[in-house]
Amino acid sequence: MGSPSDRYDIVIVGAGVAGCEAALETAKKSARVLLLEEHPQVGLPSHCSGVVSISGLELLGLEAHSSFSQKLIHGARFFPPHGESIEVRKKGPVALILNRMKLDQFLAKQAVAAGVELRAKTRASKFERTADGDSLTLADGSKVASKVVIDASGAGSRLPEQAGLKAPDWGQILPGLQYELADMKEQGDLVELFFGSKRAPGFFAWSIPTGKNSARVGLASKKGNVKKFLDDLVKEQWPKATVDATKSGSVLVAGPVARCWSPGFIVLGAAAGQVKHTTGGGRVIGGYCGKLAGIAAASAASHNGVEADRFLRDYDTRWREKFGSDLRKMGLARKLFAGLSDETLDRLFSVLRENVSEIEKEGDMDFQGKIITSMLKKRKVATLLPRVAADAVKAIFS
Repeated sequence: MGSPSDRYDIVIVGAGVAGCEAALETAKKSARVLLLEEHPQVGLPSHCSGVVSISGLELLGLEAHSSFSQKLIHGARFFPPHGESIEVRKKGPVALILNRMKLDQFLAKQAVAAGVELRAKTRASKFERTADGDSLTLADGSKVASKVVIDASGAGSRLPEQAGLKAPDWGQILPGLQYELADMKEQGDLVELFFGSKRAPGFFAWSIPTGKNSARVGLASKKGNVKKFLDDLVKEQWPKATVDATKSGSVLVAGPVARCWSPGFIVLGAAAGQVKHTTGGGRVIGGYCGKLAGIAAASAASHNGVEADRFLRDYDTRWREKFGSDLRKMGLARKLFAGLSDETLDRLFSVLRENVSEIEKEGDMDFQGKIITSMLKKRKVATLLPRVAADAVKAIFS
């Protein structure tokens, strides 16, 4: 299995927000922890839009640190396929635009300072169980052993299946593209979201201000050429802007897997489908689940057999108690509205326009279940449901 130096209490795969939060919690319990990052530098490449709620940061025990903060956001402006936009604004800031690379590096430095061993340029390729613990085979053929493995390596991970778990439906990944735009008209304090078949079929486009005259503009779509969609949107909205950088990526909308643990193994973050169906965002959910996973793994590492399994099972129970209800409602909203025609979307936005004050009061970026339930109870939304069903059938056969 290797020398004693290759044995750890816990090995964590992936040094993103979820993995780093898990590492920090395990280090608090004086566990011997190895954190693996497949890329040469933590935080790169970054495919993240970089929006996180203020309340979400607080949930993770973080503040808007100058090393990763870029801009405060007070709300959003929604552009339906046709007609005037709808503005939802709160008095105080509701979200922070951040540099995701620097956030990951900020958290990784905290983990290392707490005693976690970090190895970059190290990819885990295979998980297997042995008589004396779990083993990870690395890309170079070497192995590391541990009592618990935490997989926070992101969408597309094959480790959960090797540990006997089901993976998210990777077929529900939408291709996406994002530009860093400069030389724009002056940007305000609202995120802008664009909907419609000519902009981003089955999803939406976004503009996220990062400075006075700069923004991240991107989209994801279930069909069509995302580059053409994005180029057309930029030409329409910001014809004089220049593209400083281009980042491709993907948006997972599959929802969480049925089980996130097996003996000696935990999966979290995008690898577990712990992301919002409605937006694909998962920093807050993944980070909080990382904390729970770290606590559970450290306890499991100090026990054996069924006692160790009990702590891992408890992680799965606790994270679902926190986010499960909201994720189910977001999944319902995603299924109902992903295939809507532009006409139906316009009608839906007319209902939202009439309820802006309620959305401003009750809306929550991370816990969307309450406002989704409230909107679905509106009489005018209910009258749209037959049209929603018809659009869904058409979308299946289009």
